[in-house]
Amino acid sequence: MRVVNTADILAIESLKADERTLLGLFKELRKHSELSAYLPEVCHLSLRWVRLLERQPLRPRALLGKGMIVVTEGSGEVIGDSPCRVQAGDVVMVPPGGLQGLVGGAPGGLSAISIHLEELDESEPRWDTPCLCAALGREDGADEASPDRAVSPVDLLVEENEVHAREFAGSPLMQLIRSERALRDDVKRRMLGALQIWSNAFQKVLCARVVFESHPGAIAIAERHLADEVGHNRRLSRMHDPRSSPSWDRGIAAASSWFIERMGSASTEERTVLVHFVIERCADVLLTAAQQIFPDSDYFATHAEVDAEHFKLGYSLLKGFPGLDLGPLRGALTEGWQMMNLICQRISDIAAGDGDAAAEMPAGGASPGELARDPRRELTAVLDGLCGGVM
Repeated sequence: MRVVNTADILAIESLKADERTLLGLFKELRKHSELSAYLPEVCHLSLRWVRLLERQPLRPRALLGKGMIVVTEGSGEVIGDSPCRVQAGDVVMVPPGGLQGLVGGAPGGLSAISIHLEELDESEPRWDTPCLCAALGREDGADEASPDRAVSPVDLLVEENEVHAREFAGSPLMQLIRSERALRDDVKRRMLGALQIWSNAFQKVLCARVVFESHPGAIAIAERHLADEVGHNRRLSRMHDPRSSPSWDRGIAAASSWFIERMGSASTEERTVLVHFVIERCADVLLTAAQQIFPDSDYFATHAEVDAEHFKLGYSLLKGFPGLDLGPLRGALTEGWQMMNLICQRISDIAAGDGDAAAEMPAGGASPGELARDPRRELTAVLDGLCGGVM
């Protein structure tokens, strides 16, 4: 593992396209010989923002490919194979298989960007974008993606999905997770309880998708996704005592029922957007950030790794559909994010202990008459039976 400080990189003072345009402090990482040799020309790129308070750890874990940590604020210590002190401006290069972990330093902890780089064969089709550093490193300034080149409907949908994801990153729940208040035991207990309600419901969403899917390729992906996620709600329940938490919440139940119902009424393409774009992208943002307040649990670390892969499955499936109609898919995307924001708002309210945020109700507390009058609850009851082995 090597640490390079950005103070050792020459600054770029103006843009070549317009020498009159002065920049602030702008440094190209490839202008440093070690960093240039380390960065792949083409790669899968995964970026995660990390905020650690003083003495708060992010436990080490082995990387499959290369990794980098860019410390943007504060100071702390890299822990793992080669412990060392780091401060704002440091770029840490972590080799494949290396153990990467962090601890916030005194007095204010640290903020950093964690980067995972997976090298690719340039002939291999890619689901994500090439590393930005590789694009900036081109000497000829050629732009392979010219303005005249048509952008696929799926890629337009991905861009729109990222807008929703960035908005969610600033939501009340994400603000709570990033605050010192989230480290309190009572807040963590309530947060886990609320997450449990959604986690149980998510198992039913996946079951419903398998039940209603008819497209052969989508069936295979739906079954694989369910196999990957099966029992994860049980793993979550082992982190807390479900008996001390609400077992039902009106907001989470309503939004969860909406997702379950849409698995039956939506098209294959819309189901793919709801599950792989909306739910998995939201989970990636949420559970990656939650690692900082639950550093000793592998539940959040596991999801941080698999959620991106599940997004890729949906992307690849949609790419195989010719002539996609963006209108209904954009509608499903917007509605799905609205429902996930509702769920996460309720989780935030419950975790923060805001008055009557949660109404307690034992499992199976609804009467048969109530189920008969509410088709969504009736469908949920049927899925309870279908998913009996999952729950």
